[in-house]
Amino acid sequence: MDADTGEAVPYVPYAFSGRHTQVDKARVEAITVSKAFTPSQKFLVLWWIGVSPEGMEPLRATGADIAQRVGMSADAVGKINRKLAKHRILIVRGRIGNYNFYRISPYISFHGTGAEQREAVKTCNPPDIPGFDDNTPARWEVQ
Repeated sequence: MDADTGEAVPYVPYAFSGRHTQVDKARVEAITVSKAFTPSQKFLVLWWIGVSPEGMEPLRATGADIAQRVGMSADAVGKINRKLAKHRILIVRGRIGNYNFYRISPYISFHGTGAEQREAVKTCNPPDIPGFDDNTPARWEVQ
């Protein structure tokens, strides 16, 4: 019930359509403002946040599949994925032949419970994001 109007307000468990994920806003902000990443690399970080499967499963798609979905060349996607993996923004979670299967780092984004995320971060090192200071308190902590 709306306190001001007295009208019935429909119950909605979340204001999201479909699946949703937990995101470390400070790390994502650090990536977006970093001069170390191009706009295309930043775009693919956002894309990986949106498509990484639940838990720690990799996205089972080739560079050509990803390129077709995002409108880039397979070579460009491969180079970007390798750079993001070098910075541990993407992590390798499988391999077929010489092709790696990636997912976004659980330090940046995770689809699962908090307990599952705590276990997931134990499996990899934190991302190396130029300009990100993990010791600086988040904005909400200093206010």
